[in-house]
Amino acid sequence: MENPDSILFIRKFIGGGDFLNDIKRYCLWIDDDMVEKAMLIHLIRSRIEKCREYRENAGRDAKKAASVPHRFFYRKHQDKDSIIFPMTSSGRREYLPIGFLTDKAIVSNGAFVIYSPPNYLFSILNSKLHNVWMSVSSARMRNDFRYSVNLTYNNFPFPPISSQREEELTQCTFRILEEREKHPEKTLADLYDPDKMPEGLREAHRLNDEAVERCYRSAPFTSDEERLEYLFKLYEKMIQEEKEKGTLFEVEKKTRKKK
Repeated sequence: MENPDSILFIRKFIGGGDFLNDIKRYCLWIDDDMVEKAMLIHLIRSRIEKCREYRENAGRDAKKAASVPHRFFYRKHQDKDSIIFPMTSSGRREYLPIGFLTDKAIVSNGAFVIYSPPNYLFSILNSKLHNVWMSVSSARMRNDFRYSVNLTYNNFPFPPISSQREEELTQCTFRILEEREKHPEKTLADLYDPDKMPEGLREAHRLNDEAVERCYRSAPFTSDEERLEYLFKLYEKMIQEEKEKGTLFEVEKKTRKKK
């Protein structure tokens, strides 16, 4: 309020808990080429100096960052639209709560972010199939799931799909978002509490589950055990194909396909 230029350096800051419970936090985000301009604002300059003092008197890793007190030392942020989801999620939930970010918010290490995602990816990650996969591939913290990028996201078996299927999943994405918007008074933690989930949102997820599962096979799955069995068979196939890359087995397969 004292200096209108401050708005150039203030961004929303979102961790996993902030995202789920709609908590508003902010941070200073100052690029290297904007340091001189930021230092002209005395309140920002004071914060930067306090950060320098803290880092100089803290541990070894913090000392490494003392030379750049104006910025986060580890920076992977991109000014792009993204999907965000918490690192830790309640084991009671039937679905992993995820959302879109379009306001260049800074995401903490308490949440994961996927930059420039296709809209249909939201549908896949928000499905029961993906939640079941997470339940066995991610770590546990008491009764909660601690999502693993390497084990859960990178290894999730998903078949190639047509542009028509992509459009179908995109429409499911929009349907879920529309149902959420009907309840602006509720946080994501409320919406995805299995005892409080609105019927319209539950129905949108049911339709999304059907659409995602049709990408795998025409017959619907009858249980989570059947879903897992199917996913692990696909995973084994993925591993085998990965082993055969660049070998004669891969060449032979390609030759047989051509015939």
